[in-house]
Amino acid sequence: MINKTNLWFLTLSSIILVLAIYYIAIPGETINAVFSANGNETPLVNSIEESEVLTAMRVTKEEELLKNIKSLQDVLLNEKTSLDEKNDAYEQIQFLNANKALEEKLETSINSEYKVSSFVQITDNKIKVVIANKEDSYTLANNIIALVNKNAGDNYYVTVKFE
Repeated sequence: MINKTNLWFLTLSSIILVLAIYYIAIPGETINAVFSANGNETPLVNSIEESEVLTAMRVTKEEELLKNIKSLQDVLLNEKTSLDEKNDAYEQIQFLNANKALEEKLETSINSEYKVSSFVQITDNKIKVVIANKEDSYTLANNIIALVNKNAGDNYYVTVKFE
């Protein structure tokens, strides 16, 4: 049964999730790194900019996730729902948060490994990866599929799409 402590934990976790999503959804700025070699400063500019398509996909996914979590929280807070329904709703919230964490982990590993902006969406046993790159590359797609399978396990069907 859910007591006040668990309810507060769930509420605070949801607030943290919303804030994290807000800061992730803000379009990326150009990252400038300046390295000095032998006293001479040589600027090395690495820029990771998200395409508008990826940002729109993220916002849509986050709105859907927040809507699902809100409806599940309504089930948890309703006094008329049974204990089994509340447990199912709580497990569903945990499942959604675990999927969100796996999506973020996969995005950061793809971004750091291959220096491309990506969007990852997990639905049932499917992982959809969208890359912000106009040129299709079979080797890059195969490498990304291998990386996703290594990090997420071979339980998922992985697709890679270039935007």
